[in-house]
Amino acid sequence: MALNGILSSALTSMQTNTAALKVVSQNIANLNTPDYARRQVNLSALGAAGIPAGVTMDDVTRVTDRYLTQECLSASSSSAQYDVAGTFYNQINALLGSPGDGNSLTSKLSDVLNKLVTAQTSTSVGASQSSIVNSLKSLTSEVSTISSSLDGLATQADTQLASNVTDASTLIKQIYTYNNLIKSATIQGNTDTAYLDQRDAALKSLSQDMDIRVTPQTDGTLQVSTSDGINLVGPGSYAVLSYKPGTGSGYGTISAQDTNGSTGQPIGTAQSLDSHLNSGSMRGLIDLRDTTIAGIKNELGSLAKGMANTFNEIHNESSAYPPPTEMTGHNTGLLAGDALNFTGQSEFVLTNSSGVKQHTVAFNFDNSPPTMSVDGAAGSTFTSTVGGFATALNGALAGFGGGGSASFANGVMSVDGGSYGVVVGDPDPTHPSSRSGAGLSQFFGLNDLLTTSVPSLSNTGMTGTEALGLAADGQINFVLKNADGSVATTKTVSISASGPPAPTVNSALAAINSALSGYASVALDSNGALKTTVNPTYAGYSLQVTDDSTMRGNTGVSVSELFGLGANAIGRLSSGFSVNSDIASSPSRLALAQPNLSPTATQTVGSGDSKGLLALQALASKNVSFDQVGNLGAQTASLQNYAAALYQDIATQSANTTTAKTTQDDRLTEAQSRLSNNSGVNLDEELANMIIYQRAYSAGARILTTVNQLYDSLLSIQ
Repeated sequence: MALNGILSSALTSMQTNTAALKVVSQNIANLNTPDYARRQVNLSALGAAGIPAGVTMDDVTRVTDRYLTQECLSASSSSAQYDVAGTFYNQINALLGSPGDGNSLTSKLSDVLNKLVTAQTSTSVGASQSSIVNSLKSLTSEVSTISSSLDGLATQADTQLASNVTDASTLIKQIYTYNNLIKSATIQGNTDTAYLDQRDAALKSLSQDMDIRVTPQTDGTLQVSTSDGINLVGPGSYAVLSYKPGTGSGYGTISAQDTNGSTGQPIGTAQSLDSHLNSGSMRGLIDLRDTTIAGIKNELGSLAKGMANTFNEIHNESSAYPPPTEMTGHNTGLLAGDALNFTGQSEFVLTNSSGVKQHTVAFNFDNSPPTMSVDGAAGSTFTSTVGGFATALNGALAGFGGGGSASFANGVMSVDGGSYGVVVGDPDPTHPSSRSGAGLSQFFGLNDLLTTSVPSLSNTGMTGTEALGLAADGQINFVLKNADGSVATTKTVSISASGPPAPTVNSALAAINSALSGYASVALDSNGALKTTVNPTYAGYSLQVTDDSTMRGNTGVSVSELFGLGANAIGRLSSGFSVNSDIASSPSRLALAQPNLSPTATQTVGSGDSKGLLALQALASKNVSFDQVGNLGAQTASLQNYAAALYQDIATQSANTTTAKTTQDDRLTEAQSRLSNNSGVNLDEELANMIIYQRAYSAGARILTTVNQLYDSLLSIQ
């Protein structure tokens, strides 16, 4: 029995060390294999009834560290978030250019202001006008190009988000499948299955898309969830992620639907995943699309609004020489039946080609009803509506016999002097025309220098009791959304176009407030500007308009566009920002003079007058009021300083992202290094183990040889 025991021990030694050598060779073979964790042999002594009987290999396990593995996943998620942010900031910085390089907004704005200064000493008015207009065209084109490119970047981020969501959903399903395979292998005693490495690779890829928390289970499976506990992979279910790309402000949210692993049927209701993402490329893309890019576009829109309103205010108070024979305003979004709502006095002066006064049409809006006087005659009243004003002016112009006319259609006021030049202004500076702070010419945009795709004047001058005047029934879709993607509510408000009673601005606002009750409210102030107030319970949320099918008459202007409703409304002002087409095609229409509207003056506009030019030059130091948008707080600043602040904000964000990216990359490198030291294959260590197991095998073989010799000796005894 003793020799049999020795023989058994020798055989188990050889068998066990053969298996151990196989594990060592597997480790060495996978020395450079990504995501491979080295295998470790666990040995124990064999025995029966307390008598030693050799050695056995209990199992083969993967060497892993739960803490280091989780740290690698977390660091990978944070690194991926800032990687994608850094990529987009590089594109944004390239798009904007560097201040002072001649191609940036600040440089182009400075060029316009410098051209206004040098025009003062130019010997050629025509050349100066062309130079100024070309600089303005370059500036406005740059704003529009940047705006369009920002929209493109937002679409790119949204498209990439949809792709990442699809990839993440596929990885989640793979991890669930690997769980089942690993569970089966574990039951069969295979504790070092290759599925473990494949699952780790899938987890690593998933962590780049989103932050995940991994919890090992006793059966070899892993439970995977978001950092705040939303289930992604469970014992019998997995989450299916889906996302449909949107457009503009109409971006949706990522849906996570828990699904039965056996039947593929949904469990419970789907939930929005956006607010549960703390890091990863998907978090980075959402932040870029909804916060970074949207914020920059709003800042750009605020700059465009400031430039349009300040340049247009001066330009509408000035005149070209000779005065233009026709003027076409911008789309106000108003209807002919809307109340005129002007105060003060204004004048239309018709001149000959030398700027000498020929006829005067004077309006006094302080009278009730308002009055119109032609060439100093007694005043006659007219209907106090926008259409009534246009009709009265048309009658006066037609009476001069020069082929003049005036009209108001589709929200646009047009004035044609016929054979006369047209000058519009306020004769009495103590009683200037005003509709909520804008003069008559500026409000209708009769002599605008810069144009925007939607009305740039926040103060509409409308009152709540005025008719809404929709062409047909429409809907406005709202979403109250936080920067992290949390959606408090989505509402669709139906706006009626007909009565009874006839819909008014107030009734539309009442319908909106009724739908948003408890979340937000909107109200019209005394200037006709719409103010939005979010319930303090939802601090940090913003009210966005995702779609608006309403339209005032045939203006093409929706209710939200007219009143600037929605958190991203101001950003739309940067789209289609341009120089007035009449001036762009005829720079001689650039208004560099200021008309003399004194009753005794015969020369309304004179050659060589540069008072309008001086007023435009003063814009370099004029302070403009800007509302809070993006990361820029409400402020009063010059156009140049605000443009510089926009660049500084982007530079700060970009620098912060670069710093965070470096920090998270270092964190990931350190975590991977430590995990590699713990779980990776060390060639020296494996070679040492190989020698140990080889010698143990040789020793077992020698014992076997010795036992064989002893048996031969015993058998030879007679």
